[in-house]
Amino acid sequence: MARSGLARSQVKACRDQLVAQGRYPSVDAVRQALGNTGSKSTIHRFLKELEHEEHDTGIRREDTARALHTLVEQLADRLHVDAGRRLAAVRDDYESALRAKDAELAALHARVARLAARVEELERAAMPATPTPGGREDVAALGFGAFGDLLANPRGGRRDASPFSIVLTSGRSEMFEIDKLLPEALKLQ
Repeated sequence: MARSGLARSQVKACRDQLVAQGRYPSVDAVRQALGNTGSKSTIHRFLKELEHEEHDTGIRREDTARALHTLVEQLADRLHVDAGRRLAAVRDDYESALRAKDAELAALHARVARLAARVEELERAAMPATPTPGGREDVAALGFGAFGDLLANPRGGRRDASPFSIVLTSGRSEMFEIDKLLPEALKLQ
């Protein structure tokens, strides 16, 4: 009966097993792991071929590692550039929205100043020519209300029946006659 001979895969399996155990895969150690079969020259040849293949594979792995490292660096650079562009776009949008809100706020401040000046002008126009002992109370009686008193102490217990205070309190007020509140000069004839 003819012998089948030693296969390279058998030598590789024994060598890998020895390496996994932490032992050096010498020709004698591999031959012993194979059950003392196979010639030492055949085992030596297979071990050299396996070592040569691993060496070639190692070079390929180094090339692959270098290529991957280069690819990762390029990808990181691209990500940083894209993130920088997006951040700049978001920052520009934020700054333009902020400028728009600042302009809107300035317009509102100007409108409030114009309205306050108009109210003051109307109050001055409605005041009687001679001072009365009531002072600010009389201004409220003219229909414009005492704005400073209302803002300073809105729940002070004072009953103000001016149109401004009626609107301010959502219409909850006593009934009043407008003719009684207006001075004689402003009443309709």
